[in-house]
Amino acid sequence: MRKQKISPYIFLFVSLFCVLSFSDSFTQKVRLFAVSSFSPSWRFCEGLKKGALLLSSSQGSDRFTKEQFIREMEELKRENRSLCEQMENVRQWVLSEDRIEEQMTRVKSLDPLEKEGAWRHYFHRRKEELSGILKLQMKAIPAKVIYRDPASWSSFVWIGIGERQNRSLKEAVIAKNSPVVIGNVLVGLIEEVGEKQSKVRLLTDANLFPSVRSIRGGKQDQFFIEHVEGLLQLLGARRDLFSSLEEENQIVTSLQKVVKRLDGSQGTSYLAKGELKGSSLPLWRTRGQRLKGLGFNYDFADSEGPARDLRTGEALLREGDLLITSGLDGVFPAGLEVAIVSKVHSLKEGASSYELEAKAIAENFNELSSVFVLPPLAAL
Repeated sequence: MRKQKISPYIFLFVSLFCVLSFSDSFTQKVRLFAVSSFSPSWRFCEGLKKGALLLSSSQGSDRFTKEQFIREMEELKRENRSLCEQMENVRQWVLSEDRIEEQMTRVKSLDPLEKEGAWRHYFHRRKEELSGILKLQMKAIPAKVIYRDPASWSSFVWIGIGERQNRSLKEAVIAKNSPVVIGNVLVGLIEEVGEKQSKVRLLTDANLFPSVRSIRGGKQDQFFIEHVEGLLQLLGARRDLFSSLEEENQIVTSLQKVVKRLDGSQGTSYLAKGELKGSSLPLWRTRGQRLKGLGFNYDFADSEGPARDLRTGEALLREGDLLITSGLDGVFPAGLEVAIVSKVHSLKEGASSYELEAKAIAENFNELSSVFVLPPLAAL
């Protein structure tokens, strides 16, 4: 009987042991290297494919065959997708500039209110909150999503900026714990930074816990007004959706009434505070924008008001409340929009806090293409 050699198994065991013993810093470098190498390879393959198409079309007869026509159409589709991505990046940049200008206008509008009577402290806090976000947005850097792992689809993406951009700016804007946003809406934060790429942990990841608080009234209403006005603009460009002019006028008039009703609201009520978390799942099981809220209460007084009991007085949580970052975690600046409360679970006997479900405001987490990176709070 032939004797079986055990040396290959010993080698395999030793190799596995060494791989599992690598330090976190080493594995991080390997991941950064792999992603930075993977992204250019796609562009290289696309270039080879394009060259092969041009070469094949230049050979043979000049007769335009059905096969050549199909190839040309595929090439046009690829170019169209590339142009659409570039246009989306430009659109996001323009929208960001518009939002910054709008924020500056709001800050200036609070100057006279900050000096008035009993509400002066409230308006001073709002001015400080807006000024803090504006300061960060003035340094925001746009970035394009370059890679996404199907195994952690709802947890991470890689963006195409890193230390190289920091050196160009002579400032560490792209760093660990840099908030990642679209406009004033939270998307995630930077987890790792490489030379030309960075890893972003998404809001939908189960290990990201932004501190948030619910708000109701003025700022919540302004959020809904912006979305209703956006819908009115879209409907104005798609009048083919209506069966008659009467139907169009009826729907548009109803939406305009909603805007007018919301625009007459008073100040914002700052209510329960807690944490949000996502549910990390692979692509084929992703839950999209659903988030879970934990530990929501108002047990301790703060600058927005005194402590409040969970079971008496004004409801601290309602469906439709807007959840914004509170700044209590020291990672995310206060005032970023995060989610809308979709369900408040009944308060259990003896419980000291509410649990809730919420829907993230950021749209299409599964199809993110471009984002903005803010400098980390620790650098300010």
